[in-house]
Parts: sequence; C-alpha cells; structure tokens
Amino acid sequence: MAIATGPAQTPSALRTPGIKFLLIAVLTIVMGVPLFLIDVALWDRQDRAGEAASDVGSGWGGPQTVAGPMLVVPYEYTTQSTIDGRTVQTTSQSEAVILPTALTMRAKVDTSTRWRGIFPVPVYRGAIGMDAQLDKQTIAAGLPTDSRILWGQAQIVILVSDPHGLAENVFIDANGRKLAFEPGLSASAANVGGIHADFPLDKIPESLTLHTTLALHGSRELNLAPLGRQTEAKMQSGWRDPSFSGAFLPTDRNVGPAGFTANWTIPYLARGFAQSFTSLPLAVQAVQTSDLGVKFYQPVDLYQMVARSLKYAVLFVGLAFLIFFITELLTGAGLHPVQYALIGLAQVLFYLLLLSFAEHVGFTLAYVVAAASTLAMTTLYASTVFDNVSRAGILAGLLAALYGLLYVILIQEDYALLVGAVVLFCSLGATMFATRRIDWSSTSARAA
Repeated sequence: MAIATGPAQTPSALRTPGIKFLLIAVLTIVMGVPLFLIDVALWDRQDRAGEAASDVGSGWGGPQTVAGPMLVVPYEYTTQSTIDGRTVQTTSQSEAVILPTALTMRAKVDTSTRWRGIFPVPVYRGAIGMDAQLDKQTIAAGLPTDSRILWGQAQIVILVSDPHGLAENVFIDANGRKLAFEPGLSASAANVGGIHADFPLDKIPESLTLHTTLALHGSRELNLAPLGRQTEAKMQSGWRDPSFSGAFLPTDRNVGPAGFTANWTIPYLARGFAQSFTSLPLAVQAVQTSDLGVKFYQPVDLYQMVARSLKYAVLFVGLAFLIFFITELLTGAGLHPVQYALIGLAQVLFYLLLLSFAEHVGFTLAYVVAAASTLAMTTLYASTVFDNVSRAGILAGLLAALYGLLYVILIQEDYALLVGAVVLFCSLGATMFATRRIDWSSTSARAA
C-alpha cells in the first residue's frame, strides 16, 4: 500500500480559509487542557520543593523570628462582682510586659545550601547579639498602679519562632548577674516559641542593662523585631542575593559579590505598638506584625519562571498556529486539523520539557534545550508537510524568533506587558498585511 506524502488533502468545507481559521481558534482553546495538566504538575513540584524545605527545617531550623529581650513582671489584681445579691471579690493574676527603652541588635549570618533530593534549601547559622536598656521610668510606666507586683517572679523573655534551631545554651547578663535561660514561656503563651530566664527582684530597679547572644540555626529567612523605643539593627552575611523583607527596609545597605551588610534605625513612632502590654499574648500578637529581616533569596526561582511562561502558553500556541496558517494560505498547502493538533501538542510539550530539565540544569539552559528540541521536531515535521525545505526553514526562523521573544518577556518582568502588547500588535499587523487579498469564503487556500 502506498503511503501518501506531501500536502494533506482536506474536505472542501475544511479548506475554506474562514472555517479553517475558526477551527484553529477552537483548537487553540482545546490546547488549554494539556497546558492545565502541566500547570498541575508544576504545582505538585512546588509542593515537593516546599516539603523538602520543611524537612530540612525540621532537623536544622525553619524560618526564624527573634524578638527580645523583654521584662515580664507578674501581678495580682482584685475584681468585684455581685452573685445572688452578694459582693464577691476575685483575685486574678496577669503579667506586665515591658519593652526596652533602647535596643541594639547585631546579626552575623553564615549561609550554606542543603539538599533534599534535587531540591536546594538555603540554611544558615547566625550569631545574634542583643543589648537592651530599660530605665526606671519606662518600667514604672508599664506596671499597673492598683495591683500587687510580684517582683520575685519577674522574668526576662526572648521570643524565638523555632527554638529547635538554638545551637547553644543561652545566658544573659542582667545588671552584672549571669542568668541561664530555660525553655518555654509562661502558661498564658505556652503555644508560642521562646525562652525565659528567672530574674527575681525586690523592687523596681533604677535601671536595667541586658546583654545576650543567641547562636541560632535557621533556613530561608531571618527576621528581628524592633522592640526598643529606639532600635538599631545590623545584619551581615555572605549571601549574595538577599531579599529584604518585613515591615521595615534597611536604612542603608551594601550588596556585592562578597555578601551584604544592612542597617536599620527604627524609632518608637514608626514601630506601631506600645511600650508595654498587660499580657504576654498581647505582646506576641503585636510584635509579630512588625519586624525587619532578610530572605535568603534564590535569584533563579525556576518554578516561578516556569509558572510565568505558562501564563503566556495559550497565546504562544496560538501564534505558532498563526504562523502555520498564514504559510498554508500563501503557499496553497492544505493542512488537516489533526496536523495542527500535532503541531500544537509539540509546543505544549515544550513547557513539560522546560519544567523537567529546569529542576536539574537551571532555567536558562533548560529553556535552550526545550526550545531547540521542540523547534527541531516541528521543523522536520513542517519540511515533510509542506514538502519544501526552504519553507520549513522560514517557519523555523519564525518559531525561533517566537521562542526568543517569549524568553525576553520572561526575563524582563517590569516590561513584560509592554513587550507582550507590542508583539501582539505586530503579529496582528503582519497577519492583516499577509492576508489582505485572501478570499475567506473561497474553497481555495490561495488568494483569488
């Protein structure tokens, strides 16, 4: 049996340019189904990467937020209520949380990368030094005047979001007294990560000077809370691609090949919360919404780049169809809808190749490999379909330009909309010019 080669023969209805254009438009929409499945696969790989980061964090230390030191002073107060006509007095206990008058924080962070399978996770070991001062006026202002102060149960508290990452036992120098920290917080904030040191007092101190250093393991990000009425913070690391985050950006910073240094100055008015609280949970809630820090950003987030490329996928496939359609009209070749479907599936598989290769060789090289493979397969198919090597070469050049434009759109995030709009405008203009003499109702693929 002879196998037909050359241009495909299609029924007369399908050879009408107008009908063929509508079929291609429908086929472009249908290509959204396999593209959606690739998008699902992308989300699954992102979840796997997140699980890998959580796995590393569970053994080393997760994203860390450090807030402290704070002075916590329990107190008792009496309330009256009427029950069955009798006045009943009830004694309850709470705790005053007093923040530093001045706070200086210094973080020196050594970073490295751990792997879980093929997934990299940035981790660090940080030395965080804290110097805090509290004056008598600040302490007195944070204490209730109509309660009995339990000075003997006073504590110094530091919040640590993941205490599992503490690399060494922690001590604090409080007015010359060396105190050892114990795990956990008071019963009112038992579900909050942190450590405490008992600091029994006889009365309100004239002043309080605190100094401590935390050796802390963590991963992906490190945040500090500006608890002082005046807070000075400095962070230094060898990580070359920091992403500064939180409620406050650095006052000044220096980022280079050797890493980065950053400094923050946060005044009381900008901080956004009071100098004292009537309970530890209220203090925790307030300080968690106001922090400063850095994410140890991986500059080529391949999943984000693949996700961005998928946003343009239907448009990209449609433009590939448009290139073949115009070539068909101008050359008289008759392509069957099945042939268009195969061409579209080739462009769809580009995204699957891009995702699978990017996890191993990085996004840029994966893009080159996936684009070259798809382009080679499509060009060989076109040379057979059109039975003309020169036409296939022109198609290859147009598709290569299309892949190049997509890459430009992906790397130029700030100008993606502008570049995309210009490409669409030029594509429509070129189509209008190339098909200006086409008789769309004719059964012939060529112009009359």
